[in-house]
Amino acid sequence: MKNKIIIPLLLVGLACTSCTQYGSKSYDLEDYRTTMEFHDNFKVMQLTDLHLGVQGDLQRNLDFVSKLIDDANPDLIVVTGDSFMYGTKGIVDRLIKFLNNKCDEHSLSHPERLTKFAVTFGNHDNQGDYPHYYISRQIQKYVTTDGNELQDRKYAAYLDYEDDNLHGYANYFIDLVDDRTKSTDDVDVKYRLHIIDSNSYHYIGPKYKYEVILEDQLEHVRNIYNNATKDKDYIGMGFFHIPFYQYEELKKEYIESENRNEFGQGEFREGIGDPYTDNGSFRSLRDSNIIAYSVGHEHVNYCDIIYNHSSQNINDKAIFSYGVKSTDGIYHADDMLGYKLINLKDNMTVESFITIENIRENFINYIDKGVYYED
Repeated sequence: MKNKIIIPLLLVGLACTSCTQYGSKSYDLEDYRTTMEFHDNFKVMQLTDLHLGVQGDLQRNLDFVSKLIDDANPDLIVVTGDSFMYGTKGIVDRLIKFLNNKCDEHSLSHPERLTKFAVTFGNHDNQGDYPHYYISRQIQKYVTTDGNELQDRKYAAYLDYEDDNLHGYANYFIDLVDDRTKSTDDVDVKYRLHIIDSNSYHYIGPKYKYEVILEDQLEHVRNIYNNATKDKDYIGMGFFHIPFYQYEELKKEYIESENRNEFGQGEFREGIGDPYTDNGSFRSLRDSNIIAYSVGHEHVNYCDIIYNHSSQNINDKAIFSYGVKSTDGIYHADDMLGYKLINLKDNMTVESFITIENIRENFINYIDKGVYYED
């Protein structure tokens, strides 16, 4: 892959190169699908903005993340971008192997269920000493066929094809199902988790702004909803790095509201690094049955808020979340380090999922409050 903009940070400033090799191959939807067996209280742990690189204490940061994973005891770890900055091949290898080893450790100690990890990408991930495709290829070393995870000791829920006709390195989805052995005609999909690459930078005149989720990716998601399985009565969730354009208007409404606790939780301490334009990506994804979104990107924002909470039309509503920054890399607030844990319940409807009650009970923002880094 592909038609992805690459912006490496150099010591002398910001330089731009573009990957101009366009893929042309069209793959079946099944080639972007992996499955995990669902159980009530399925735990999705979001880690974000690790910013591992030569300027930080890699071992200390991995030890901290290890502590967080042990605390969360998740079924699925989703890393929502900016895992690296000023990284090297060795640092990339360390993190991916570390995530696989943690999943192996938890899966072997809990044989009744698997722990897997998924990754998407942020604007800083390619600003390192490696080719633009390197991270994707390293993750793919830890991918195996559904059902062979324990046998092969590979736990990456990740699918990508360098020669496909989609922007980005993450356009895959994870179906949480009643039985992984069932066909797509017979399976009961409880939740569908879309792992999406929100790309990186968009060049405008003499400066760069952030890119959007592009139209070919949006069409891919629409196709997934319409054709991937017969079952369409599931709850869809999206995980990516750069927030929607609409996050800015939601922030304004939330911080100015006198009753914010009735439709959200968390706080904002910085601005929104949203895309350079609104290309309709939220509306397109919402119409593709994705009702909750969790992003990274900002380091001192974390929240879970009902977008359009006052609307009488459930199809206009969604949950907008920020993850919790998961290391002290680059900039941070000591009392805003940790992870997000989303508990997925059985027998939820769209109406019961998009409620403040569900947010308060099942969207947990674990904050370490800087205790670890003070040790």
